[in-house]
Amino acid sequence: MKKYLAFIGCIVLAASCTPDDTPHARHVIMIGCDAMGAFALQRAETPNLNHMIENGAVSINTHSVRPTSSSQNWMSMVSGALPLQHGVLDNDWEPDNIVIEPCLKNARGFFPTLFDNIKAQRPEATVHMFYEWEELARMFDVSVVDKAVTGLDTECTFNAAMEDFFENKPALSFISLNEPDHVGHVFGHESAEYMAQVAQLDAMIGELVRRLDESGMSENTVVIVTADHGGLGKSHGGDSLFERLVPIVFYGKGVTRGKVIEPALLICDVAATVCGLLDVALPRECVGRFVHEAFTPRVNDRIYVPVPFVSPSEGFFTEPVTVTMTADAPDCEIYYTLDGLEPDTLSLRYEGPVLISGPAQLRAVTYRKGQRSLTAAGSLRVVGENESPNVSYRMWEGIRTKTLPVFSTLGRPKASGKVYEFSLDQLNVEEKDHFAVEFTADLHVDKAENYRFGVLSDDGSRVYIDGRLLIDNDGSHSSDMKYANIDLSEGLHRIKVEYFDDYMGQRLELRYSSGHIGEQVVPFARLCRN
Repeated sequence: MKKYLAFIGCIVLAASCTPDDTPHARHVIMIGCDAMGAFALQRAETPNLNHMIENGAVSINTHSVRPTSSSQNWMSMVSGALPLQHGVLDNDWEPDNIVIEPCLKNARGFFPTLFDNIKAQRPEATVHMFYEWEELARMFDVSVVDKAVTGLDTECTFNAAMEDFFENKPALSFISLNEPDHVGHVFGHESAEYMAQVAQLDAMIGELVRRLDESGMSENTVVIVTADHGGLGKSHGGDSLFERLVPIVFYGKGVTRGKVIEPALLICDVAATVCGLLDVALPRECVGRFVHEAFTPRVNDRIYVPVPFVSPSEGFFTEPVTVTMTADAPDCEIYYTLDGLEPDTLSLRYEGPVLISGPAQLRAVTYRKGQRSLTAAGSLRVVGENESPNVSYRMWEGIRTKTLPVFSTLGRPKASGKVYEFSLDQLNVEEKDHFAVEFTADLHVDKAENYRFGVLSDDGSRVYIDGRLLIDNDGSHSSDMKYANIDLSEGLHRIKVEYFDDYMGQRLELRYSSGHIGEQVVPFARLCRN
């Protein structure tokens, strides 16, 4: 009880310091879409979110916390604190398995969330919570809210929350949706199925906004749409921009029309903004800041320019592949290159599907009213007519471990043969777990200089060059890239890559670059039989 009173005291003290110029709203609707990263918002067909952006404000440069998994990011989103403060470090966190004690505790011993803050400072304000992922309740005190609904699927969760809002008009309606996370894990975060799921969320959110506008409630309501993290391939947890960047869309009372927020935001800023709009302060321990930029006048002509959706943008292919590109905004033009150079308006202009018949380092950007998007980049490895597989591999199954095995002790492999590159694309392992692979080949170097190698893997991997361990990316983890540099002389150099998969997704890519080579997957034209 003393700890809880101390928490309330900190809240009251912080509340007295709330800036007078913070805008307020009678109602806030906070919508969190699991794994709908900033690149997903830009590339999927989202006419309703685009309408909110054109008539509201958007950040596509909001950063989640590391690692880019759900538990710690949802907790940072609703608390306004970092993992080292609130103590939720990963998806394995449990109330009875605490590694780091929270620096501030509520009545249940959890770090206080925006739900605690609102009910402590404004007990008359109603807070309703609709959440699909039931595990959220293990991290914070759901009992403080006036209504908590769970156990429904995505569409039913959203519809129940929407009907509840118009019937009961809570001060805060918190809506947490599981998708498109599940679809991303099954089909990939670049897949048509994933983009379709984002489009489905867009349609649901569009119906909510339509009803808000028609009822006049958008005049005293702010809608905030965001996500906990993005995704790469079929997983997340790494440090790529696809995983780290999430969007925040602001719409409604006092939001500046057409505002693109340029400074980098933190996912912690969501809690600070929700609380500030409801005239509530976060504890001093929190790092989240109110996003004033969403409510202040525009100071430049910056407009929303979505990154193009390139399909397929990367991958290994044994036959020529047709690539399509789209931009989810009006009055857009797409320019691209196939040699890894950064595109501009002097590059190839996209006029229709492009047939790729050889290796290509694809880069594409959208131009809209003279402004450009971020760059969509990918490696398309298309086998030519005269090329042969030169990478030897050996694969073992039933490897139940959290680290790379000692390959010399594994005995006879389950499969072996030749593939074109240091990857899993030819091994038919998409539906498999618990396996390990050893790859070897000779790399032909035509210029002596310093080379930078990188290995992207889910789960663990190691890279050896000429018998020397160069990169250690071991462990059971989501897609994670590690780099190292090495001086190589002209000629052949033996490369060995060890890899193992634990469970839930698998990926392996070996990349390199140098003074005269842009970063790319090590091309099979440079690999020789050993």
